[in-house]
Amino acid sequence: MFPKVFRKKNKNAEPVAVGEVLAAVMAGLGVDPAQAQARNRLSHLWQNWNMVMGPELAELARPLGHHRDLLLIGAEDAMLAQELHLMSAELLERVNAFMEEPFFGGVKVSLLMGKPGLDVTASKPLSDEDMGWRAPRVVTPDPIQARGDFLVGMDPDSPVARAYSRFAECRARIKS
Repeated sequence: MFPKVFRKKNKNAEPVAVGEVLAAVMAGLGVDPAQAQARNRLSHLWQNWNMVMGPELAELARPLGHHRDLLLIGAEDAMLAQELHLMSAELLERVNAFMEEPFFGGVKVSLLMGKPGLDVTASKPLSDEDMGWRAPRVVTPDPIQARGDFLVGMDPDSPVARAYSRFAECRARIKS
């Protein structure tokens, strides 16, 4: 994929900051350094969400991400979503103060609908069950054994009994 480049090791070389090396690697991969820095800053915001919003507000306004210059916030119910919408100027001010620049231009509040906020996922990885990804239980029913056992309790003139009788006869012919 990448050509191997061998460089001669210099014993007198000074240590290089990780940020410089990472920036060089990202540039080599074609990633815009400004985008990488923005992602890093956003990750730092999600990890410090409780500090940015305060303990009371952080539990109510969960970060869901961003879209261009919109901060996406999640709320548990519609009344809380309306309240957070009315507080959007304060939310925006707190977040932009943490980012030390006008990073976001607006706030969009929507319902969580069971989704975890990014503040939860940034602090600890969630299990599959916490994310709502539970593997379905597969229950395989026993195959139907149509032997005509239920014909005894049925009216022989009813259409259901005649159909069941024919079905049982066909199954008996297939098995033999």
